Amino acid sequence: MVKERYVRNMQQAKTSIVRELHSLKLLVSGLDIDIDKSHFTPKLTETVFGKWFYGEAMLFSAEKSSHCLSDIEKTLLEFHEHFTQIYATYYVKRAGGLLGMLGIKGKPTPEEKASAQHLYEEMVTLADRLKKQMNLLAEILEKMPDEAFHQLSHAPHKRLASA
Repeated sequence: MVKERYVRNMQQAKTSIVRELHSLKLLVSGLDIDIDKSHFTPKLTETVFGKWFYGEAMLFSAEKSSHCLSDIEKTLLEFHEHFTQIYATYYVKRAGGLLGMLGIKGKPTPEEKASAQHLYEEMVTLADRLKKQMNLLAEILEKMPDEAFHQLSHAPHKRLASA
């Protein structure tokens, strides 16, 4: 039962990446629609995926999966760096000054939009890599005995790198 919970939580984290990409696609497409901003946080450890990765996934860093987790983290950090740049283009740079205080948001320039579109396309590739890496992790976890999950659920959390 514990094993299934860990695998399910990992699948939910993977799904959160798809949701984030979908929201970004709407944002960079230029459609003037309300977007669910709950997926948009510049702090990696506050994202659904980040909470899972730097919390629960770190329980497996001492096992045979540490290399896989390291690969996931590298891809995740690159993915989130792209996200942060897009976020800055559409939200941080637009909210400043007197107009921002009045609730009037400036629009990105055509160059900024093109850059955001390019970053989004790279994020799609990174998300595919992340999904493959997570599938490998899932295979490793599936092979672990149930007893190992019970022991890990009581182990202290570890971090591979700071987010």
